Amino acid sequence: MKYIWIRRELGEELFKQVNQPGFDLVPIHSDSHTLPDIYCRCDIYVDVHDSPTATWFVLKYPHIKIVEKT
Repeated sequence: MKYIWIRRELGEELFKQVNQPGFDLVPIHSDSHTLPDIYCRCDIYVDVHDSPTATWFVLKYPHIKIVEKT
């Protein structure tokens, strides 16, 4: 069920892109601070390996925030 929601949030094209080799989809869940326990917050991160595909991803989706891990 989680991946259905992620697919809807990202859109078909972006979801297909991040499900290719070289990309790792990392959803992070946390409890809601203001709503009842059945609600949660889910942040979606994508780890991208250093490759030509990663460069193409950055060029194709410039509106996505890029955070470099050290």
